[in-house]
Amino acid sequence: MDYLHRTHNALIKQGKPGLQRALMEEIDWNDRIIGIRGSRGVGKTTFLLDYARRYYAPNAPECLYINLNQFSFTVTRLADFAGEFVRQGGRTLLLDQVFKYPDWMTEFKECYYKYPELRIVFTASAVMNLEEEDPELASLASVYHLAGFSLREFIQLDNGLTLPALSLEDIVERTDEVLGDIFSSINPSLWMDRYLEYGYYPFHLEPRLYSENLLKTLNMTLEVDLLFIKQLEQRLLHKLRKLIFILAQRPALQMLNVSQLATEIETSRSTVMNYIRYLSDARVLRSIYRAEDTESGKPAIAYLGNPNLYHLLGQEACDRAELLRTFVFNQLSKGHDARLSARSSLALFEIDGKYPVQIEEELTGRYRSDRYYILEQGDLSREKTIPVWLFGFLY
Repeated sequence: MDYLHRTHNALIKQGKPGLQRALMEEIDWNDRIIGIRGSRGVGKTTFLLDYARRYYAPNAPECLYINLNQFSFTVTRLADFAGEFVRQGGRTLLLDQVFKYPDWMTEFKECYYKYPELRIVFTASAVMNLEEEDPELASLASVYHLAGFSLREFIQLDNGLTLPALSLEDIVERTDEVLGDIFSSINPSLWMDRYLEYGYYPFHLEPRLYSENLLKTLNMTLEVDLLFIKQLEQRLLHKLRKLIFILAQRPALQMLNVSQLATEIETSRSTVMNYIRYLSDARVLRSIYRAEDTESGKPAIAYLGNPNLYHLLGQEACDRAELLRTFVFNQLSKGHDARLSARSSLALFEIDGKYPVQIEEELTGRYRSDRYYILEQGDLSREKTIPVWLFGFLY
C-alpha cells in the first residue's frame, strides 16, 4: 500500500490539470462505480489523473490511482486491497487497465456491497460491453464514453481559448446565431487541415512522430483490445489488418460488398461481418446503416473511425469530401446517430432520424431545400447551409 501511494503521488505531481475535457462536466461524480470507456490512445489514463489533480491534493490519502498491471495483484485480491484502503481513510480508487485483472467484475461488485463509502472510477476498452458481460455490474455502474479530441478541444489546447460546446440543435437550427458568437473571437476553419491530419489523438503533444504513435496505437488496438479481450486467435490478426487497409483505399461512398471483401481477405462472409462489428466497437471503423435497417445486419457503408487514420493508412490523395464525411460522422459518434437516407442516393444521410444532410467540400449540383448542406467552402450564407467545422463543437 505504501509503495502504491508513493507511485500515485509521483504521477499526480508530474503535471497540473490539463485540458478540461467536456466529459469531466458530464459525469455524476457521486456515483459509486464509474466507467470511462474509450478507444486506445484517446487519453483515458490522463483523464483519470486530471480528475485526481483537480479534486485531490497530491498527498491526499483519500484518492489512489492504480494500474492493475502491477505485479502485486497477482497475489493480492483487489477487493482485499480496497478494504485495507478504506480502513486507512481511502474513498476513491482510480483503476486503470482493469482487463489485466482476471476477476475484476466480480470483485467490483464485492467492493460495492462491502464498502459503501468507496468510489471506484475505472478505464475500459471501447470494445467492452458490460451489459452483455455482466448485467448485474452494468446495473450498478455508470459508464461514459471518452472520445478523442473534438475540433473545439483541439483549438482550445492549441491556443488556450475557452470555447463552448454546442448541441446538435444549436448547430442545425440556430446556425447564424452560433456562428456570430464564435467568429467574434476566432475562425475555426483555420485549424481544420491540422485537425484532419493529427488532431483527434493527443500524440502531437509528445516529441515522437505522430504517425509512429498512431501506428503503434492501431496495432495495440488489434492485438490487445480485439485479440486479447475478445479472445480472437493470433492468426486472424493479418486478416484484420488487411481488411482495414482495403477499406481505407476504396471510396467510402460505395456500397459495402461483404462477399468481395471475404474473397479478398480469404475468409467467409460471416467472418467479415464479425470483423466489421469488432472494428466498429473498437472505433477503428464507423459503420453507417440504412435508415430502415437494424445494426444487427450489414452496414451500407464503412468509414474509418476518424480522419487521422486515412493519413496513416497511405491514402495520400484521399478525396476531400470523404475526409469531411469521416470528420462529421466521427464528431457525431458521441451521442448521435447517422444513417444513410432511405429516400435518396448514397450522398444523403440522416442525423438522429430528424435532419437530412449532404456533406460535401462545396455544393456543385442543384440546391435542394429538402436537406441541410454541410460544406467546407462556397456560399455558406444560403439557408440550410452549415460550415463543416461547426460539427467539431458538439463536445
